[in-house]
Amino acid sequence: MSQALTGRDASSWTGLQKYGVNIGGWAAGGINYNINNPSDRSNGPVSMTDRNEEFHLYQLNLFIEKAVTKASTWDVGGRFDFMFGTDTRYTQATGHWDMGLISQRDLRFYDIALPQAYVEVFAPIGNGLSGKFGHFYTIIGYESVPSPPNFFSSHTYSFKSSPFTTTGALFSYALNEQWSVNLGAVTGADNFDRDLGAWSHMSGLTWTNADTGTTVSFSIMQGDVYKNQSSELVYYSAILQQNLGKWHYVLQHDRGAQQNAIAQGQNADWYSIVQYLTYDIDDQLGVGLRGEWFRDQNGFRYSAGEAGYYAMTVGLNWKPKGWLMIRPEVRYDWSEAQLAPFDAGHQIDQVLLGIDAVVQF
Repeated sequence: MSQALTGRDASSWTGLQKYGVNIGGWAAGGINYNINNPSDRSNGPVSMTDRNEEFHLYQLNLFIEKAVTKASTWDVGGRFDFMFGTDTRYTQATGHWDMGLISQRDLRFYDIALPQAYVEVFAPIGNGLSGKFGHFYTIIGYESVPSPPNFFSSHTYSFKSSPFTTTGALFSYALNEQWSVNLGAVTGADNFDRDLGAWSHMSGLTWTNADTGTTVSFSIMQGDVYKNQSSELVYYSAILQQNLGKWHYVLQHDRGAQQNAIAQGQNADWYSIVQYLTYDIDDQLGVGLRGEWFRDQNGFRYSAGEAGYYAMTVGLNWKPKGWLMIRPEVRYDWSEAQLAPFDAGHQIDQVLLGIDAVVQF
């Protein structure tokens, strides 16, 4: 936005552009209306867009980044993100990092998160090897914590139940023009230093065919959640993306399992299938449909006991300016559960009407 209004971006103002450093960010805010009109104003178990008839700033994200140059020489870069808003409740990492920076008694649903702070090194080995060291977003899943890449304002149950951030090291290597691989060692899902002895591996494999517009990826995280007890978490995500002209289709399957998650000797399993179909009407307007089935086998991810959750979302993605995106949507959720999960335990379904705007600068 700043470049569109002034002809200069933040990096040029600070004089950092000549060093390859980029400064920018975005702000995302919106409101939802729940047909059930819940007395506690909660849209749960829907996450992030979880408040009824309350306008919220979901994300105010500022970043400074030096992207590595992948050429014939070594290069060093990195990135740091600062996020304020209501989404930060879901994106903080346990341990001595970004939890408790703001007391919720002071700002209710608002908090601060530092979702990324890493150094990246590129080595001209083979086709080029890059490594991230620090705190960064996970490679697992299709939807992202940063709001701008997402077509819809709301998020899936699968997204809420997947890892968001990781801390450690992640290496990426392109085997050839179609195949690439990721391999990392991290301190688990959404954890900074709570249990430093409980390490996990995070790896992924991606195949891309530019001629057919097809991308297939598989990523997995596996390791103990806690250092001093049996608590192995295995979470994988398999994603198919297919572009057909102006049509874009995504099929995602996730599965998670954790030992002793509910009580000693009681494991938890959850899994989902999500499908997206979007169509680009023109360069400024797109229409999309998303459907999801999420199975909370043991009632671990949500609070309705053993349950199946279903959701259908239809929405528009309107970009009247290069720096502005507006996302209205209609979402219907229903369930088959031991306990009614919506409207504070009174309803088995709900309809949400939502709209948000994302401003990039």
